[in-house]
Amino acid sequence: MNEAKTAGLTGLEIRPMTIGDLPAVLELERECFSPPWSERSFRDALGLDYYHFLIAEYDGETAGYGGYIRSFETADIASIAVRKNLRRTGIGEKLLRRLMEDGYRAGVERFSLEVRVSNRPAIALYEKLGYHQEGIRRGYYEDPREDALILWTGGVSDT
Repeated sequence: MNEAKTAGLTGLEIRPMTIGDLPAVLELERECFSPPWSERSFRDALGLDYYHFLIAEYDGETAGYGGYIRSFETADIASIAVRKNLRRTGIGEKLLRRLMEDGYRAGVERFSLEVRVSNRPAIALYEKLGYHQEGIRRGYYEDPREDALILWTGGVSDT
């Protein structure tokens, strides 16, 4: 379904996640992450005002999701996931841009995230959107065990 990079994504809609999205989100979570978030974790998060999750639908199907956890003026991007067959089409970028726009409107000044050191495509996207490395978490990821880069928007002196 990667027809010419989804032909400009004209069928893409990004909207807030609801409880009704959980079956598709959990399927995507298992496809993308090890260990995946549980249904209970998502249900709990959706009930809290400092979590913010979005769904990306492409031609009526869940293509991806993303979310952040806000703490005062900062927010941690908890997840960005895009179906494997739709990666590198711009969906992840649009989802992350929307999350950040929503966060800035809510008073977030800086965003952080962790990314596998080997995930070059994701690192390139994050750098394109203004993230830069401020640390490493050793052994952060499981299955396979791998370090994570800690990326932030803005600079340490900006806070």
